[in-house]
Amino acid sequence: MRDLLVTGTDTGVGKTMIAAALVTALRARGLRALGFKPAETGVGPGQQTDSQVLADASGEQNALARPLLQLPEALAPAIAAERAGVTLDPDDIEARIRQLRRDGYALVVEGAGGVMVPLSWGYTVLDLAQACDLDAIVVARAGLGTLNHVIMTVMILRSHQIPIRGIVLNGRREEPDAAESTNLGVLGRMLHGVRIVEVPYYPAGAPIAAAARLVDRLL
Repeated sequence: MRDLLVTGTDTGVGKTMIAAALVTALRARGLRALGFKPAETGVGPGQQTDSQVLADASGEQNALARPLLQLPEALAPAIAAERAGVTLDPDDIEARIRQLRRDGYALVVEGAGGVMVPLSWGYTVLDLAQACDLDAIVVARAGLGTLNHVIMTVMILRSHQIPIRGIVLNGRREEPDAAESTNLGVLGRMLHGVRIVEVPYYPAGAPIAAAARLVDRLL
């Protein structure tokens, strides 16, 4: 089982929920799975953080899986860090991943935004995937506009020889519009050999457990 990078076509597409669902699915298969988000921005007081969602799915609080960077401004990590007067060293991210692997974990690493977002200056989410030999799972919106975003993301990943484990169209509504109804089929015709799953919009409740049963087919 190769470790995974969960990346998005944009911000707010549901990467954290899908990353947590993947951790849940891996643990259901008997693997010692752990979610890790190296850099987290937009962290407000009193709100549940993405890293906590991943820790809850992992079933343990591992200090090595805590973000190296947590900042309040909802910006790309490199920019948020610069404005806060701090830095994020890519070597520290990669060292964490190496140690977690030595400790026997199957890793689900959540990026920030899309593949070209800078975690630090000169080091993007794409660079992280290359340096740590991660397979990509791309999370995208289910609706209008997602075709172009998904195809461009896939093109970038393929051009850098990043294996693509699959695409998740996230948030399809119970009564889908025309775009939500056709995007799965269109992407299947345009992206040969790439597995695609749809995850519906879940109201408040237990969306991660429900989504885990769907994303399991990407593992």
